[in-house]
Amino acid sequence: MSGSATDVRADKTTGDYLTCHGVRINLNEIINKDMLTPAGIKAMRQQFQTNTPFPHLVIDRLFSPKLLELMYAEFDDMKWNDWRVAATAEEIKRGSLPNATFGPAAQIYFQTIASGRFIDILKQITRIDGLVCDTELYNGGLHEIPNRGHFHVHTDFTHHPVTNLDNRLVVITYLNEGWVEDDGGLLELWDKEANACARKVVPLMGRTILLYQSALSLHGVSLTKKARDAKPRRSAACYYYSNGREDESELAPTEYFQSVHDKFRFNQNVKMFIPPVPT
Repeated sequence: MSGSATDVRADKTTGDYLTCHGVRINLNEIINKDMLTPAGIKAMRQQFQTNTPFPHLVIDRLFSPKLLELMYAEFDDMKWNDWRVAATAEEIKRGSLPNATFGPAAQIYFQTIASGRFIDILKQITRIDGLVCDTELYNGGLHEIPNRGHFHVHTDFTHHPVTNLDNRLVVITYLNEGWVEDDGGLLELWDKEANACARKVVPLMGRTILLYQSALSLHGVSLTKKARDAKPRRSAACYYYSNGREDESELAPTEYFQSVHDKFRFNQNVKMFIPPVPT
C-alpha cells in the first residue's frame, strides 16, 4: 500500500469525508459518536472504576473499521529504521520509535485520540484531571508481535522519559481481523496480590482498551500461536500523563515476575526484524 495523502472533501448528501489510500471515510464515522453520549460515558465510567483486577475498560467498535484496516496495512510500508526491536527473554516484539513516519490512516487515528474532545472524554471516564497526550508517542505508537512472540507480565514505566510527567493511562486499539482466543497473543490482566491472571482480552480488530497505570496494573501478552505464515499481531497505543498524582504509593518501577521456561529460537522469531544488509 502506498503512502498516499488524505484528501478531505464535502458532500451535500452524506457530509464531509476524506479519502485515504483511495478509500472513502465519512468524517463522522472516524469515531463512533453514538457510544459517546452522556449516558454512554456514564456507563463506561462505572465500568472503568469497578472492573478488576485494576481499573480498565474494553470498548468495541469505537473507531472506523475502514480506518483500522488501512492502519494494519500501513505497517508494511514503514521503514525498518522507524522501529525499535525487542528480542529478549521478557519480550519479542517491535514498536515504532518516537516521531516515526506513519501512513495517513495512522496519522488520522493518532490525531483523533490526541484531540481535546477525546481527551475530555477520557477525563470523564477515568476521573483523572489534567490529562496530557504524548503526541510524540514515546513508548506508544504502532506495536507488532510476530508469530511465537510475547510480552511477559509487567507494570509500565512511571514517568515520561523527557517531560517526567506521571504516566496515568494508556489507550490501545487492536487491528487484527478474525483473531480468536486460540491464536494466543491475548492481553492478560493480572491480580498482583493473587499473582494470577484475572482477565484475558482477545486483540480483535476494532477493540480498544483503556488501562489505568499504577503499581497494581500488571499486564502482559501471552505467546502468539498462529501458523508460521500467519499475519502478526498489531496494535496502536498512546499514553496520557498528568503533572503529579494524588496517590504516590501507586508508583512502582517496571517489573517482571513471570519466570522464563522456554529458550527462544531467535533465528526464527527475530529474522523478520533484522534490517537488510547494505549492498
